[in-house]
Amino acid sequence: MHGRVKVRSTAEQEARKRKERQIKIIQYRKTLNSIFEKRDNNVFNDELIMLTERILLEIPDLNTVWNIRREAFKKRERQQLVKKAGVSNQKEFDFSEIKIMNNLSNYSSWHYRSKILPALFPDQTGKLPICSERCNKELDLVINAVFTDPNDSSAWLYQRWLLDYNAFKPNTLWQIVVIDNHAAIVFHGDTQIKPDELILTRRYVPLDNDMKDFTHQISVWHSYDSKIFSKRWHAILPDISSEIDKKFYSISIEYKNKSYNLHTSEDCNVWFYKSPIEYVNKHDTQLTEQMINIQKLLEMEPNNKWALLTLIFLMKNLDLNKYYDDILKNLSILSKIDKIHEMSYTDIRSKYILDYKLHSYLTKENYKRFTMIDLSNIQLTVLYNEHYLSFFEQVNLSGNQLNFSLHRLAALQNCKKLSLCNNNLKNLKNFPYLPNLECLSLRKNELTDIEEILNLLKLHKLIKLDIRSNPIWTNKSKTISKIFNVTPSLILESDK
Repeated sequence: MHGRVKVRSTAEQEARKRKERQIKIIQYRKTLNSIFEKRDNNVFNDELIMLTERILLEIPDLNTVWNIRREAFKKRERQQLVKKAGVSNQKEFDFSEIKIMNNLSNYSSWHYRSKILPALFPDQTGKLPICSERCNKELDLVINAVFTDPNDSSAWLYQRWLLDYNAFKPNTLWQIVVIDNHAAIVFHGDTQIKPDELILTRRYVPLDNDMKDFTHQISVWHSYDSKIFSKRWHAILPDISSEIDKKFYSISIEYKNKSYNLHTSEDCNVWFYKSPIEYVNKHDTQLTEQMINIQKLLEMEPNNKWALLTLIFLMKNLDLNKYYDDILKNLSILSKIDKIHEMSYTDIRSKYILDYKLHSYLTKENYKRFTMIDLSNIQLTVLYNEHYLSFFEQVNLSGNQLNFSLHRLAALQNCKKLSLCNNNLKNLKNFPYLPNLECLSLRKNELTDIEEILNLLKLHKLIKLDIRSNPIWTNKSKTISKIFNVTPSLILESDK
């Protein structure tokens, strides 16, 4: 027996491989967290380049990491050479101005200018890319450029950078809802919640001594889409006795050194917090001046697509409600004069319509009004800002064209009743799992595969389903038989 090489058994080999995989997973997560942390803190240094290279060599299909790596190189390009050459930002700024004056179509110079200006003229408020005084001068330069050559995109894109600054920071909290033992929180933008970073505390303090006091703290949260950065996160709370009078307990959230106290509905079955919708002040005076200038340009160039696009953008940022009809009218004009990008304008229209419709709901204070929303027959081609639909229990999206937006329905985690009738749906391949879905209408679509319906039924606990006026309804008796074999208790809407 001596001198022989020991051969591991299959069980030992599997255990060793499993341990190695676990170690790799821990290392990957640690590396990913470092990458995202550096990205969030705007630290695009050599270490970030090295970390992205390390993980992409192992997992090459991580698109998010590729994008971060691309962003890192962009932020470090041309400027690294200038830094090593000892050329000051002021000299580079002057050089970019000379280039622009010589050629207004020099997109590289406009772009490079946007990289130098924040260093030379920082905005202390964080509300603008550069200080207000310098921003006004740059906007004047842009107006001179677009009046000189209205069809050149360089100055228009630079103007968009000056005016289109982030309205929300990614980690701005929007709404918290606690129903029974389930808590959900939604942010305005994609946000990472690290362990112990967001803590929910539920306290019970009775007036008498019949029941004991208790405190529950939850610090582990999960994203609804299993992503590291997500807009919606949830957690399961410990069960409490049904005998407890909910009037005597409170719920609060601690996040980034700020406390949020939740309010209760009249029946004490729902606890919620909703932050006010506060957009960053983008200096309305600047936007108004730019809008007046663009309108003057359009009097001379009525079919200039860049001027129309910019006017729409300015109106939307100034007051979407006030200029809503004008925005839709201008988008219609754009679709006619720029046929190549007609679908893009249709999607932009959908986004603005949704923003307009959602605004009235997002500004209401009473939680009960968040249970139902009607977005039917408004010609939507894309679902947008769907995280704001997260807490609705009834959502009507019938009469639209959302065949390519089914995956976005994943945000409707609280939805019980959903209507997608008359949406030109060809299949259900991207239909997500909705844990609370009970009633679903798919009437008047183009569904042909009964197996997709059966898979949907196996995944969900539906009470009612409507699939009338679809190709699969042609052989009604066979379709009904297959459906009832899977879910005998289902209420299937049928033609009288």
